[in-house]
Amino acid sequence: MRSRSARRMDGAPPVPDRGGLVPLLVIRVLTVLVAVVLGALVWEGSAWILVPVVLASAAAVLPSIGLVALSLLLLVVSYAVNVPPGPVLLGFLAGIHALFVLYLLLLPLPLHGWISHTALREIALSYLRIQALAQPVAIVSLLLGGMPPSLPLVLAGVGAFSAWALWTVLGSSGRGPRGKAHPRANGRRPPGASN
Repeated sequence: MRSRSARRMDGAPPVPDRGGLVPLLVIRVLTVLVAVVLGALVWEGSAWILVPVVLASAAAVLPSIGLVALSLLLLVVSYAVNVPPGPVLLGFLAGIHALFVLYLLLLPLPLHGWISHTALREIALSYLRIQALAQPVAIVSLLLGGMPPSLPLVLAGVGAFSAWALWTVLGSSGRGPRGKAHPRANGRRPPGASN
């Protein structure tokens, strides 16, 4: 006859395997760090850097559309006002895009939970695909920044953006779900699962 402790262990729910998961806390800390770097870029040597840090921390811990929009708008407007045109645009473009993606990732997720490596890999690949177009466009805009407005250039830019948008939409709709979601990937804990 088995002991009572052995029977209790048989009836206990299994502990989920978290080997392929990342805590959402790591993503939130990364979001704040990206905002800090962008704030340091925009307000170099100024105490105003505390403003984007506070907003980014609030938007990362208590995600809401209002906080996210205010945080992004503050950084973009401050960059346009304080930073002169130059190569720093390339780094700011990559950073503000990364911050936007991280905010969108955190908006529907709970405060505590986990996300799979597969989901993060898919997000990173999408980010790199967009940056592969955004960075050359930023370089061209820097090179042509001192030139007078030209209708052919404007039409070419609109056509390139439209083609990229169509390619992005068609590429996203053509990819089906890859694999099954982990029960903790969306931050929800299975019944009886321990922290």
